[in-house]
Amino acid sequence: MQDFLRNFQNLIRNDNARTDNNVFQLYYKFSVIMFFVFSILLSSKQYFGDPIHCDVESLKKEIVDVICWSSGTFTVQETLQDTYLSSQSLGGLGNEVGKTTYSLLYYQWICLLFCIQALLFYVPRYLWKSWEGDRLGQIVKDLCGPLVSEKWTKSYKYKIRTYILSNENHNTFAYRFAFCELLNFIILIFQFVLMNWYLNGNFSHYGYEVMIEPWPYTFNKVFPKKTKCTYSRFGPSGSVQTHDALCILPLNTLNEKFFLLIWFWMIFLFAVTICALLYRITVLTSQQFRIFLLMAQARSLSRKKVKVVGKRVSHGQFFLLYNIGKMLNPIIYRELLMSIFEHLSDKDPNSLDF
Repeated sequence: MQDFLRNFQNLIRNDNARTDNNVFQLYYKFSVIMFFVFSILLSSKQYFGDPIHCDVESLKKEIVDVICWSSGTFTVQETLQDTYLSSQSLGGLGNEVGKTTYSLLYYQWICLLFCIQALLFYVPRYLWKSWEGDRLGQIVKDLCGPLVSEKWTKSYKYKIRTYILSNENHNTFAYRFAFCELLNFIILIFQFVLMNWYLNGNFSHYGYEVMIEPWPYTFNKVFPKKTKCTYSRFGPSGSVQTHDALCILPLNTLNEKFFLLIWFWMIFLFAVTICALLYRITVLTSQQFRIFLLMAQARSLSRKKVKVVGKRVSHGQFFLLYNIGKMLNPIIYRELLMSIFEHLSDKDPNSLDF
């Protein structure tokens, strides 16, 4: 747990040695920060006041607020299009007979839900950092600057080349990253289903309805500002008396905007993640595509030499080499690729024939 919190504290720091990609960062940086910020804003009473206010006459307001907040409120479908839900439109108990009502039990847990979602979005990042163990960061340490570092010596170049071309199971290393990318997508689907269940099936089409329907109606249906609460108490004669209260939910003014942003954000994540997974599948299955990526990365090296390297290295070795190339000084990276090419050519001269 301490390792998890330590990694989370470093969330907003800009890593010099990036061991993932931009889509991955959309999950563990932007999504996590967004959900935590929303949770903090909803729990800040000094800025937005109490989460519920109920209109009562004969009872103590604080008690009614607590009862209605903990037990939940509801709305009547026929009043959702009203700009103001009057006491007459909400009516008494008898007025709800034959009408469709919506129970509202979600608002007590939204802050906690956002925190849980933020933690879930961070899980793949935590797994990858644990598996990666900063091995890429240690390889490129002090070699990412615009100037060639004094650390870049012939012996150090030999060490990096030997490590990349070693018989260590680099494929497992690459497959673990692919698994974390897939886990991001699985968690995204789970989060979308969770939000839809949490809002009684209203989240899956929430953003779409806001765009095509009159926006006050959609907002009032999912996040009403004025709701009804019924509660019971013992009267003077010992009989049970049922009372009605008109309650205001001021935080729903924020919730309707937050959930709309989350809906569009998740749809965007769906699109870019599918593209990222298709890219990863192509990298895993196509040697020619891996050669093309190396050529695009090492433009200063001849295509023939890059092809030799691309054909001879495994997928795991390519994964290391390509990610190192995103961080290394271009001159250093060119010399590293040249060293790998010379080593492979000496080991198998026939690799030069195409």
